[in-house]
Amino acid sequence: MTSKERVRIALAHGQPDRVPAAFEAVGTVTKRLLSEYQFQSQEQLWEKFDIDIIPASPRYIGPSLPVRTDSEGRTVVTSYWGYQDTIYETSLDSYSITTYFPMNDVETVEDANRCTFPDPDWFDYSAITETCEKYPDKAIIIGHEGPFQFITFLMEMDRFFMLMVDEPEAAQRLLDRMVEFELEYYRRCFEAGKGKVDVLRPHDDYGTQISLLFSTDMWRQFFKENTRKLVELAHQYGAFYQQHSCGAIAPLIPELITCGVDALEPLQKVPGLYPEELAEKFGGQITFHGGIDTQGLLPNGTPEQVREETEKYIRLLGKKGYILMASQGFEGDVPTANIEAIYAADRTIR
Repeated sequence: MTSKERVRIALAHGQPDRVPAAFEAVGTVTKRLLSEYQFQSQEQLWEKFDIDIIPASPRYIGPSLPVRTDSEGRTVVTSYWGYQDTIYETSLDSYSITTYFPMNDVETVEDANRCTFPDPDWFDYSAITETCEKYPDKAIIIGHEGPFQFITFLMEMDRFFMLMVDEPEAAQRLLDRMVEFELEYYRRCFEAGKGKVDVLRPHDDYGTQISLLFSTDMWRQFFKENTRKLVELAHQYGAFYQQHSCGAIAPLIPELITCGVDALEPLQKVPGLYPEELAEKFGGQITFHGGIDTQGLLPNGTPEQVREETEKYIRLLGKKGYILMASQGFEGDVPTANIEAIYAADRTIR
């Protein structure tokens, strides 16, 4: 069975020959692994860990994006959406914080209509074609930040929450305009993939460690219809829809299922997302992705503990759709031995 076949069976909530696996890591971890293994490319890491899913994305060819240095010597980069990120360096990694929000002053529908959005012409989609052709037997995944996530870069989160309450039509107009761009952007990605793109995965973090960021009713009001539109686009091109959302979002799982969402990631050690509960409540209705804890177990546990936890997730979720990964991309505090332990675990579904 090829990786592509294996992933597609898992995303259809079935049981492939073994559980498929994904790999994500912050840049410093990837660099560390390449150095330790004396590898020259990310592809060699995928081969070592027997990874089934390969990411693809178009190349940005739009207007030049400014990069400057602030008064503290930190790099400040402007995205094609217009927000600015300041890069902070630590002993373990670098990370970015959004420091300029171009839509902070939006208060009305008219304001939302005046906002500048990206143009789908700013991208070279042939990069998708190239990735699909290079990895014909792998599952190909596309997707970046979703409507809610991008809005939190364009407008401070508390301001957007207030807009949702005080001026819901303006908040909805911003989200709808964003999805209009996304639908055309992803349509072109799928066309470039020529039927070989397997997964669309938008990233929207709807939860905290203890609860949703807003009520289920508000999710229905502002996000359900647009989620359905993106799901329908993926299905139109024979692809699966995988929703990324960090946090304790268990109350949204039935909503995602009614939208036709095929998979949810990541699973975290938070209320409502423990594998035993998920298998009992939703087994066969939606595929789950991830779960090997990056906050406690992976930084602090032993390789044997990591292997046991990995095989528990495979045992509980593998029969009705599961993709193996950590609960988040590997961070700099995760030892190499514990990364190896995940992928060395027995992936056989029993």
